[in-house]
Order: sequence, then C-alpha cells, then structure tokens
Amino acid sequence: MSPKDRALISWRKVGSDGWPDRRRKRCATAVVMGAGLIGSAVLLVVIGSEDAFGALTFASQVSGFLFFIAGLAQLLAACAVQDYWGKRRVRYSGLLVLVGVSIALLVHSLLVALWLQKMEFTPWIFSYMPLLVWSLWAAWVVVREKTWRGTPHPRQVTAGVLATALIAGGNFAYSAAYQPYAIAPQVTLAAKFGKPTLDPREPVFHVPVTFSLQNVGRVSTVILGSVFRVHGRTSEAETGEKGLDGVRQDVESHTDSELYAGLPKRRLIMTGVITEPGDWFDPGTGQVKEVTVQVPKSALYESLEVYGDVTMLRKDRGRVDDTFLYPRYSWAKGETDIVECPPKECGDYVLYMGELAHNNHIINVTRRQRYVVALQYLGEESETYAFISPLNSRGKVSYDFEPDETYGIATIPTGTVIPFATVLKSAL
Repeated sequence: MSPKDRALISWRKVGSDGWPDRRRKRCATAVVMGAGLIGSAVLLVVIGSEDAFGALTFASQVSGFLFFIAGLAQLLAACAVQDYWGKRRVRYSGLLVLVGVSIALLVHSLLVALWLQKMEFTPWIFSYMPLLVWSLWAAWVVVREKTWRGTPHPRQVTAGVLATALIAGGNFAYSAAYQPYAIAPQVTLAAKFGKPTLDPREPVFHVPVTFSLQNVGRVSTVILGSVFRVHGRTSEAETGEKGLDGVRQDVESHTDSELYAGLPKRRLIMTGVITEPGDWFDPGTGQVKEVTVQVPKSALYESLEVYGDVTMLRKDRGRVDDTFLYPRYSWAKGETDIVECPPKECGDYVLYMGELAHNNHIINVTRRQRYVVALQYLGEESETYAFISPLNSRGKVSYDFEPDETYGIATIPTGTVIPFATVLKSAL
C-alpha cells in the first residue's frame, strides 16, 4: 500500500477495536450455521434413504430420493459456510448457503406441521423441533446478509428449490393420502360345498368345503386374520296357525322369520382358519383351501351352513414386522399380558401382534409407534378381530383404535348353505 493509498483511510472517533469485521461473531455464526446444516442433512438423509431404498410404492420412493438429494445439498451448503463467512473465494458459496437454509426451513416446517396433527411423543421431535428453531434463525441471517448478492441467476435457483419441494410434497400427499383412497383393493372370497360321500366303514358323511381367495385388484394385501365356521341347523316344526308371531324374537336373534319353523338352533361342527395371519397376496394371486366336514349319518340337521371371513390390510399402507407371524396363546402364562383381555372374561384366544412401519418414513418420525393386533377367539363363537393401535400409558394395547379406512383394513365375508337332504341323496 502506497502512502497515497493510506491517506484514503480515515479513522473517525474509533480505534482499531471498532473495525467492522468482528471476527469472533463471524466465526460463531459460521459454526452455528454449519452445525445446523449438517444436523439437518443427516436427518434428511436418514429419512430419505429409508424411503428411497425401502418404500413399497414408487411415489414414496421418489419422495425418499428427493429427501436424500436435499440432504446431500445441505452437506454441500455446510461446506460453503466456511467460505462465505471466510475469504469468499467461491462465487456461489452464499447462494449454496441460501439453498441449504431454504431446504431446512421447508422440511422442518413440514415435519412439525405433521407432528401437530396428533401431537404424540416420539424421540424424533428432539431432532426436527430444535432444527426448526435453528432454520428460522438461519433464514433471518441469510436474508439480513443477502447471501445471494454477487451470484448469477439467484431467482432461478430459488425457483428450482421450491419446485423440488413441491414435487416432494406432492409425492408425499399422493402416496400417503390420495392413492389409498383412489385405488381400492379388490379381494374375493367364496365358499362352496362339494359332493358328499358316505364313509365305507363308519356311518359318517364326508362333506368337502372349498374356500377360494383371490386378489383381483391392483393393490397387494396382507392377511391379518381369517376364520370359517360350519354349523348344523335345526328347528322345531310349526303348524303355521300362529302366523309370524315371533318376529321380534327372530329380529333379536338376527335370523329370518319362518311360518312353519321355530327359532333355529345352530351347532358348531367345525371351525378353523382360511389362511394364516401374515400371508400376503399380490394382484393376480390367490389361494384355495379344502376341508372335509364329518357329519354322522344319524344327525337330524335340516341344513349345513358355512360362514367365513378374511380381514386384510393394504400392503401399500405399511409393513408389519415378522413378530406378527408368531402366535401368543392366552392360556400360556404371560404371553398375552400386553392385551387387557384376561381369559376369564374373553375366553381362550390367540394373539398376533407386530409393529407397523408406515410406508412413508415421514409419518414414522412424526407419530408414535403403532401396532397391528389380531385376536382370534376360540370356541363356539370363534371369530377374528383385527385393529391398529398404539400402546397406552400403562404399556398395554390401547383401545383407542385407528379408523379402519386410514390403513385400508377390510373384512371380506362369505357363506353358503346346503340342505341336509341333499347330503343324504348325494351320498347314498
């Protein structure tokens, strides 16, 4: 610097400690900005990689890849922080910081907004809650500093960031909300009696029953539970003189009113499962199960009735872990304590239970853990009851169930009847 240049510097009532650089403040800002960008990047990479490489739908995979790429962009922005608050050798360092902060503000605002819908405790809130506060501060800093100055086309770059955010948000809305309601699963279940035969050695009829389960739609399904029941029906003969006098009793018993027959009685002959809990069926696949019902030749049944149903979960709504495949028995000490349904009150039952991982990991990090629960009750009133629920404050299964339509839980029924006279005629 020449003497002439030194003359251009003028000190006006301040000393050297008043130099506008403020190195300590600048370094502190760079450290906090870089740490926040790295923390946000790690969170986005974790969320994005879970969906990008593990989601069950294409839309969720796209959202995952966008989150993953956004996390990598934030790591690049963290590297640019040191240059921007340093010697500024890279022309685009300020713009990179702006992009990284914008991504953080958009993503963490989304995560907090989703969390506010339920406001449930999850350890993940200790990541995106502080990062939202940091992103608000970081946005204030980059606006105050106007970090985009000196870089070409800052508006176009900002528009690209917003467009990417809109694509990610659109894919999330499509995979988490629109698709499950726009495309319904289509599963058919049919039961059919076969040709009865008479046992050559014992006075017993063998009556075959075939159950056919087919996925004829475009959505894969997971079986939560199934059951079938075969009853023998009897009733007392009536003369018809009283007319349909017992309509009220029939209605209360959920049966048809008949003029020449009294209130029917049903005896459970056989019960079992149509398909095992945890089985899954892709579109175009199915299963056929055949069972043989044994009925004594001397039985005084009027007809044989078979009823069954299958309860299923949309596979694109979430993944049930493998613990669901292993049954727990109410009569085995301690195996079903997590359910507040003691055998003395509920009778004997089999419990199937597993953790549910939502198909979109964004929901996993904004909700507490959900569990898929299926109870298979045994005995005369055999049936299967399935639902999705978190645990309550006592660590037991909560009876604050999630709505079935949220996860696409549906029960498909079937049933058919064969007169016992037809059994006699066909077998003899």
